[in-house]
Amino acid sequence: MNQTYYTVLTQKGIALLDNATSLGVPIKITQMAVGDGNGNITTPDATQTELVHEVRRAAIDKLFVDNENPCQIIAEQVIPETDGGWFIHEIGLFDDKDNLIAVGNYPATYKPNIIEDSSRTQMIRMVIIVDNTEAIELKNETIEVFAAQQYIEPRADATQTAATQKYVNDTITAKITAHEKSTNHPDATTSAKGFVQLNSAINSKLETQAATPRAVKKVYDKAVKRAGDTMTGQLTLSSKGLKINNDNNDSMTLMTSGDRYSHVFYDAKTNRSARKLDYDSTENIWQFKNVKDVTINDKSVLKAGDYGIGSTEGAPLSNANDILLTGFYGTDPYNRPGLPDLGDDNYYSTLAVYGTGSRYGGHVEQLYVPALRGPRILSRSVFSQTEKRNWIESITEANINRFLTPVGAILQWPGIQPPAGYLNCNGAMFDKEKYPKLSSIFTSGELPKLTQEPDWSKTQQFIYIVKAK
Repeated sequence: MNQTYYTVLTQKGIALLDNATSLGVPIKITQMAVGDGNGNITTPDATQTELVHEVRRAAIDKLFVDNENPCQIIAEQVIPETDGGWFIHEIGLFDDKDNLIAVGNYPATYKPNIIEDSSRTQMIRMVIIVDNTEAIELKNETIEVFAAQQYIEPRADATQTAATQKYVNDTITAKITAHEKSTNHPDATTSAKGFVQLNSAINSKLETQAATPRAVKKVYDKAVKRAGDTMTGQLTLSSKGLKINNDNNDSMTLMTSGDRYSHVFYDAKTNRSARKLDYDSTENIWQFKNVKDVTINDKSVLKAGDYGIGSTEGAPLSNANDILLTGFYGTDPYNRPGLPDLGDDNYYSTLAVYGTGSRYGGHVEQLYVPALRGPRILSRSVFSQTEKRNWIESITEANINRFLTPVGAILQWPGIQPPAGYLNCNGAMFDKEKYPKLSSIFTSGELPKLTQEPDWSKTQQFIYIVKAK
């Protein structure tokens, strides 16, 4: 057979037709099926009992004898625009008992469905040649010729309201054939529809190809981080920093500015941001900002009231008698209650309060240092708000002459060298002419030997000194 597209009766169909002719009971051809032939145009085979790959089967819309050829029976089926999304390469006729009566191949035709932009209604016609058309029951619902107005050529009579069956068939065949042979399908662009090639690459810059689901998944796996994922590689902060939100709408932002790295905290209640901790790489120092307390291993190391926290001069001093909290406290130029009365020397002074390690609660040591004409050092123990000891001034080189110490008076001195105006009581001879008042007390010109050789294994050392003049 030289025809490319044709229909043959199957062996089952021939047997059923012969049986129908001999018994006088016509067979009922009720259904038509179409298939895609697994992607290929098929070759009809009389031994077939089914299509190579059936994609749709439905009732025949029209079954009739060809008026121009009484030996030809024509079966027609309309595939609505809602069905499709596949190619048609093969067709078949079935009786009411699902027997394949005739099978044929079909020009490669793509049938779109309604969700595609080019959806359309498709009519399939199948012609079979039989010796006795009466062996086939032709009783069926006759439908109107579909979409006749769509296929009337301009040369047709304008008063004609319906096209002939042959005209419709010929017109449909001509248009389908022309469409199949057309190669003028444009490629899709970013501004126009058309055919498009798929691409699974994730680094392509093409705008004429579409990404496949595989490419989308690759990008998703690389870009999207989910709960529990581990981030690797270096994290680079932008100029706006790295923001971490809390459930109460507070947040912390890690920011860089010049040579400074900062922890900035945002308080949602006050709608204000404040730097809490800075690192200055130029000075190589950490700086606490707007912090009340700093702890290490749950122990406070810096606290509001300590020198350098809250004020460059320490916490303001109001009344020294009320202070039991360790720390450094600065005074303004005036005297404050609880401090020793040193007159003008009370100006610009500092009070240091530190724990003494006593097992009794509320026991601290207070060290008072006025620096205007000093320094002078005074201290006292404070056991409670109500029980305090008197201030005791320590002797220093700066204040030793303030004491009314007579010539010849012997004192303990915390050091190894006596201050000016004093001599070491080490048994040495002194110049009686240089120290006439002292020679009246030590007439032999010899100092008493009271100072022992210093024991440097001890943490505290002192010598005995005598006022020489």
